[in-house]
Amino acid sequence: MTDISISRRQAVNQRITAALMGPWRTAPLVVALIVIVIFFNAQNPLFLTSRNLTNLSNQIAVLMTVSLALVGMLLVRQLDLSLAALAAVVGGVAAKLSVEIGLDVVLAIALALTGGVAVGILQAVIVTGFRAPSFIVTLGGMFVMNAVLLWLLPATSVIPLADTPLAVISNTFVPAWFSYLLLGVALLAFLAMRLSDHRGRLAALAPSSLLRAVIVPTLIIGVLGLVCLVFVFNAYRGVPTPVVIVMILMLLLSYITTQTRFGRKVYAVGGNPEAARRAGISVPLVTVVVFALGGFLAGVAGIMAASRQLGVSAASSDLSLLLEALAAVVIGGVSLFGGRGSVWAALLGSLVIGSISNGLYLLNASTELRWTIQGLVLVVAVVIDSLISRRSGAPTDN
Repeated sequence: MTDISISRRQAVNQRITAALMGPWRTAPLVVALIVIVIFFNAQNPLFLTSRNLTNLSNQIAVLMTVSLALVGMLLVRQLDLSLAALAAVVGGVAAKLSVEIGLDVVLAIALALTGGVAVGILQAVIVTGFRAPSFIVTLGGMFVMNAVLLWLLPATSVIPLADTPLAVISNTFVPAWFSYLLLGVALLAFLAMRLSDHRGRLAALAPSSLLRAVIVPTLIIGVLGLVCLVFVFNAYRGVPTPVVIVMILMLLLSYITTQTRFGRKVYAVGGNPEAARRAGISVPLVTVVVFALGGFLAGVAGIMAASRQLGVSAASSDLSLLLEALAAVVIGGVSLFGGRGSVWAALLGSLVIGSISNGLYLLNASTELRWTIQGLVLVVAVVIDSLISRRSGAPTDN
């Protein structure tokens, strides 16, 4: 009887671990987010007002974009410490070109983003060509980017963006009718991806239910999206433009990582680089593309941050942005050991980090307390990730 009980316990533990590694990976995070929201709203009723939630969404748009860049890095077992500094530099380049030099704002943004991609490629070539640790290479890149930012700034140390085209990006809201149109398009895209995944699993003779894999998730996303539009965004001033930009990026990246051959290569490289290499996958090429995409996303974040702050200064290179983004993706379920996680982790993790920070701010908590709580949350998330990886037999070293 004892052996039977032990076997049953082991079977239950294996099922729980498999669920946490798969479809239920985000369930504890969703529960935690609900608890956080209930707690802060009980402490301050302003937390769940449409105005505060709209402002919160606008605030974490930059954080979510940097988090998206980090998701790709961690999936291939790399880490880019220069993302926050690169974001500031790209924002500074766009501001300098459009405000001081007088280039068309679209051309200025395009050139600045191209520079962000180039920096990402350069760092990736160094990492892959010399087999240098990405941690050290990008740490050096962070120092260089900080120096470049100081070089870009004028004698006043600030490039003001008030009343310029760049200021429009983070300080405008889309009309209500357009937000509903975007929700419809997003739902159709989500439905198509879920249906494709369902058909792929059936073709591989893997179990999959149309109701649970396609219909229910789409309905849940649709209801949540409609509630957010009606009771949060459109009840105040509408959906902030940065939120629209971030959601478009998330849908595109979700499609790339789950529906394309390149996405499968990313997970293969992160899961086992040597096995991926033997399967004919160019690990260096995949790494370079991921770094290039990270540079682009960092650039988008930097431009949105410059627009929201109505200027670029030395303070624009904020290391706390990188740390909060790293906390967001780890809390969201992206493994530090590569090959596991999704782009939606950036959304859930950013919501947790942003909600905690916003709630503590409404309670007039000190900066020390905010950083302490965020640090503890990150440590707990890393411990949980490590335990899940060990119990599943996944490698826990880079």
